[in-house]
Amino acid sequence: MLSETLRTMDVRDIMQSILSDPDNLKDEDFSRYLKMRYKDIETLIQENKMVGSEEPMYLEFGFQLHGKSGRYILETNDSQIIHERLEYTLTRNRGAYFDITPDKATISPKIFLENTAYQEIKKACSKYWGKHSLLAILMHESDDKADMYIKEQISDHFDSVLEFFSRTSCKVKFGSRQERGIIGLPPEIFGHYDEGNIRLDKENLLNRTESMLNTFFQNTYTDIQKVYYKRVYKENRINYRLMVTKYIEGMERDIEFSLESTGTQSLLQLLPFMLVVVKGSVAIIDEFDTALHDILVESLVSALNKYSEGQLILTTHNTLLMESDIPKESIYVIDETENGNKEIQCITHYDSKIHKNTNLRNQYIHGNYHGIPVRASIDFNSLLETLENDSN
Repeated sequence: MLSETLRTMDVRDIMQSILSDPDNLKDEDFSRYLKMRYKDIETLIQENKMVGSEEPMYLEFGFQLHGKSGRYILETNDSQIIHERLEYTLTRNRGAYFDITPDKATISPKIFLENTAYQEIKKACSKYWGKHSLLAILMHESDDKADMYIKEQISDHFDSVLEFFSRTSCKVKFGSRQERGIIGLPPEIFGHYDEGNIRLDKENLLNRTESMLNTFFQNTYTDIQKVYYKRVYKENRINYRLMVTKYIEGMERDIEFSLESTGTQSLLQLLPFMLVVVKGSVAIIDEFDTALHDILVESLVSALNKYSEGQLILTTHNTLLMESDIPKESIYVIDETENGNKEIQCITHYDSKIHKNTNLRNQYIHGNYHGIPVRASIDFNSLLETLENDSN
């Protein structure tokens, strides 16, 4: 949810474009809106707030940046933000960058280089805050290509925090519904490797991406001979679609990547998230192992653990990872308490002196680290009898 709250001002801009001049809405703007599934703050609250709760929704994010800790708090009622606070290093010591409620807005002038920028943001805060977070307002103003003034007036520490949050990527799955992916990308990494369009002067980046994908898939699947982009040139843009050359029934065949298996397509969707972790950003991936073989998942996670400069947070049902070279301090389990709350604990919480030769997977399966499902005992004949019984 954090990543999406940072983009609510973009929703506002796109909706204003649609309402004010729908006939001249650029195709790429509308396409971007649909792909990113931007949502306003009220929609995000409705999707994330606990069902039936009358209490405010409280979110707290702790982070470490350049060896120093910080904290971001976001609190909402059923329709808007009611409290927002950011703590991190101001100059030398940790302090509050801002602390805002509907009754009082405290913004430190130390996060701006000049008073004019400080006053401008205070004015924007009084106008937009509540329906948008201050971080969203600041990021929107900083990304304004026509006016770089605000971005240039943000202090170095605050600029680092904004960049850190903007480069935090999330891939979330909602039960059997469509997955939602939000990603903060550096310019050399595409968000959509399967298909899309780019400017003609960026074709060299498309060529490098094609080469990178060849290396990745040839090292992942033995039947893939090569991958390449089928390109259509239109004015000053290139529409691209990923193709795969595979060895099938004794000959090489070219097929569209969209016809590949669910697992292969899932792997391509995961790739940008894995690359940003190697580059130094944070990525959170829900059910990383969806449609992927256990051994492939273990290989990917072990490689990321070896080369990562950032942080990968993932959920998985793949217990084979417990037998990999991942440090035990990096393995957590999700357990449900008697009152229905969820607890996330590192396995060292249950055993602080785990021997290096301990088989963590066996210990987990035997319940020593909690978080294992109840063994199901289901009489399927009884289920059918219930459906077939006319007397009920």
